[in-house]
Amino acid sequence: MKKLVLLLLIVLSIPFVLFSQTDASQIQQTLTQNFSLVDQFSQLAPMAINPYITIFLTSLCSKIGFHNDFVATNPFFNNWFVLILFGALFLFTALVGTVFKTNKATAPIGLADNYLSNHAALIINGFVMLAPTFLSDNPAHDEIVYQASFFSISLKTIIVLAVSMYFLVIVMTFRFFIDILIFLSPIPLIDTILEVSKIVLSIVFVLISIISPITSVIFSGIMFIVALFFYRKSIRLVTRIKYLLVYPILNVFRKKDTILTNGTTLSILVYINKETKQFKKGKVARLEKRDNQIFLLQKRFLLAHKEEEITLENCYLTQTHLDTNLTNEIGDTSLILNRSYHKFIDEIAKELQVDIRKKATLSLNLNTGFLAKLKNMFTKSDIAELKSIPD
Repeated sequence: MKKLVLLLLIVLSIPFVLFSQTDASQIQQTLTQNFSLVDQFSQLAPMAINPYITIFLTSLCSKIGFHNDFVATNPFFNNWFVLILFGALFLFTALVGTVFKTNKATAPIGLADNYLSNHAALIINGFVMLAPTFLSDNPAHDEIVYQASFFSISLKTIIVLAVSMYFLVIVMTFRFFIDILIFLSPIPLIDTILEVSKIVLSIVFVLISIISPITSVIFSGIMFIVALFFYRKSIRLVTRIKYLLVYPILNVFRKKDTILTNGTTLSILVYINKETKQFKKGKVARLEKRDNQIFLLQKRFLLAHKEEEITLENCYLTQTHLDTNLTNEIGDTSLILNRSYHKFIDEIAKELQVDIRKKATLSLNLNTGFLAKLKNMFTKSDIAELKSIPD
């Protein structure tokens, strides 16, 4: 963790030492560039809390002339389409985050919405940071520039983008961890209070980022340090909840072949409940069948893919309303399948050549509407069962 903090400090200091100053004009130029850097990073605190209201409110402020230099010169904010789009997204997510979370059975829909918002924040941040580059013909003076066909990206832009993405991943993971802890609490009203508090806090941070960018950056630094400290402790719970509650909701929008196969053979996502030779407990990996052999596979960005052949001899499936456990008599194998695979359990058992010891009794009304299916996917007993799964 200390190395990660040191790396972040070094990266943040690069723009400050990028140029050597020999006269007053160069000093002033560097100070101007550094103030621009502060303006850019000032957007991170509200973005990590609620990306939709951050863009909506910042764009609205830009339209009425209340902005700092970065907001004023960024074409992404001064756009009516962006203003209307993110206003609609904010209203929709605010409705989901407050109405559905008043009931523990429908609260997973709110968690799925938060999960999608986290991913959207990364994409939105990329647009915000790169928009001036895409629409500018002249790269900033004295900056190292990487050119690719019709546009160029400065070294400072690459550094800002990388640091901001890293910040958002860490802070939003911790924020999602807090969302989960509140979700697991027995009082539904706390979920709604949290969502309203996040909206209010986002508005406050947007105003601070415009009025005093340096203050917003300081808050961002504090948020990052706290999130980084709890990151390792929170990642396993976050992974488990995403797999068991969020993925089944998202899989409602996917076809059967996409859920069960990689296009040619059986390939399903599983949660590793007992560590194997290559995979630690608490990881999500793909269980794939190739030529009558079973493999665990995990694809990793910028790293070699991890793969392990496993045997399912003497294994069997036991199903509850929440999940399905693939295990054996001695318990040294335990792979959990989420709610997405319940109706395909017979096909999965046949492909893996394992028995089904227990099937859950599912009381699903297939004639209900799409929204009703989502709302009835989980029950309050599922939440209680979720708490009983050991870390």
